[in-house]
Amino acid sequence: MARGSGLKVLDFYRKIPEDFQKQTAVGASLSICAGLFMLILFFVELWAFLATTTDTSVILDTNSDTQLRINFNITMMDLACDFVSVDVYDVLGTNTQNMTKNIEKWQLDENGVKRIFQGRNKEVKEISHDEHHPDIETLHKNGVHAIAIGEDGSFEDFLESHKFSFVNFYAPWCIWCQRLEPTWEAFAERLESLEGTDQELQVDVAKVHCVA
Repeated sequence: MARGSGLKVLDFYRKIPEDFQKQTAVGASLSICAGLFMLILFFVELWAFLATTTDTSVILDTNSDTQLRINFNITMMDLACDFVSVDVYDVLGTNTQNMTKNIEKWQLDENGVKRIFQGRNKEVKEISHDEHHPDIETLHKNGVHAIAIGEDGSFEDFLESHKFSFVNFYAPWCIWCQRLEPTWEAFAERLESLEGTDQELQVDVAKVHCVA
């Protein structure tokens, strides 16, 4: 007991004797008020945490002249450097054509290895598009030759029923698809004309409307 009494001297959290404790009505009232106040604070904070608010503000963008760096590496084996240009469009309607800053062009050999540094062209040569076939209306006068997948069956059914085929995935609003359409139809007509001859190829030509 003496040893235990000696350790009590080191107690930093000493208890108040019960003889000095007295319960009063004022103390009980303060305790009830404090409990209610803490309960109200708890529900107020909980409501603020669960509630959602929408804050709408309009801020003027002061960084309109700042440019975003975009890294790209494109290889075009059959296109001369003089015909290559980079045009930039953004959602604000800004249109910058023939970008040359920080853009390098290299002439490649047949293996894709860099040979001659072409620098940055100041002017881009115009590319002429020769019309090799008549318009699509003229080609359709004697029928449509390219099979339209999606009208008579699914794409998977077409692949299962045709061993070899060429398929053109197109969109009517695409300018490049519009330019390819006469060539594609003439290609289908040419293969169809070979049927029944010794030059017949067991290949079908089809097209898929990508936005239908």
